[in-house]
Amino acid sequence: MSSQQSPSNSHGANDSTTRGATDVVDEHGHGHSVAAWAGVAVCLVGFLILCLAIVFPSLTWGIIGGVVIVASLAVAGGLAKAGYGVKKADGTPVGVGRAQH
Repeated sequence: MSSQQSPSNSHGANDSTTRGATDVVDEHGHGHSVAAWAGVAVCLVGFLILCLAIVFPSLTWGIIGGVVIVASLAVAGGLAKAGYGVKKADGTPVGVGRAQH
């Protein structure tokens, strides 16, 4: 018995584990889409408004900030349905028409 590991497995990860993690990342796209970025941008604006409403006490601006944050979900969802969401390599949206287990 040798205490040395083979060069292919020197870091403790086997090929099937590495491939499996890559497949999951590729399948879900990690949110790199116009819909995801637009949703995050609108949400950040909402949080900015909400933060300013806390620093300069204003219930009206606090409500507006909250509405903008909730609207970011509608923006992201609407853009995703319009075709700007994450897509598979063949161009079909991720999560549409998938077989349920």
